[in-house]
Amino acid sequence: MADSDTQALLSKLLQDAGVSDLRIQTFFDHVQKFNNAVDPAWLTTGFENAKPSDLKYDPYSMQDAWTEKYDTFPGWNCRITACGLFGDFITVTGKADLDSAEDTLFMDYETLDSDPESLCGDERQKFDALFAPVKTTNTTDIPTHLKTIQQEWKKRGLSFVDDDKIRLVSVVLHDQFSETDNSLMIGHVGVMLSTSDAVYFVEKVAFQEPYRLLKFKNRTELSDYLMLKYDNSWGQDTAHTFIMENSDLMDGWRILDEQENAS
Repeated sequence: MADSDTQALLSKLLQDAGVSDLRIQTFFDHVQKFNNAVDPAWLTTGFENAKPSDLKYDPYSMQDAWTEKYDTFPGWNCRITACGLFGDFITVTGKADLDSAEDTLFMDYETLDSDPESLCGDERQKFDALFAPVKTTNTTDIPTHLKTIQQEWKKRGLSFVDDDKIRLVSVVLHDQFSETDNSLMIGHVGVMLSTSDAVYFVEKVAFQEPYRLLKFKNRTELSDYLMLKYDNSWGQDTAHTFIMENSDLMDGWRILDEQENAS
């Protein structure tokens, strides 16, 4: 997302979806800070066809470039970016279990302590309610895990504004620490923007990796992209990664066979 045309397209998509000017400006401020800290050759101009695993950069070199400019400040990751953009479409009336969150979200909190404006005026409890891990049972049954996370979000008072133009797309991972200690966590997240002829996905790949605007024909293409990147459950005792669209299973989500996943 290095060129003005792509940024203008995304800005228009966000405006049309009802994202506030403050949230859009904050997002693009972060984009510019990141892009200015790294080698322009590592970034993409316009849209390019690529496999999910294709990179134009070395993540370690990119991390070194960021650290040289910003020292110990980690930057912004997928969760902070998505919450910053999508916050007006989330309502929270309860609280999350912070004991489970601090072990897994400590780098997120490091950024939020240094730059609380990343959430564009939202209280931290909105971020916690959405991203704090959810305790689950030792099963590979995805409907069970889906119901578990939906029930926990309801306990936390977490709800979403239903808008066809904009959705939060969350990649849910099953972590198994022991037979009796299992949890679900949003390992990656982005904002989906739908038009009459395409599905766009806005993501920050990682703390010291780029911002991206991706374009797909439909939700299944987006699902396949995310599953190829994040479903690592083959041959393990954990459930497959699954993808949520707001609080429901994503339309078009599917598990890829092992050959597709390895290709």
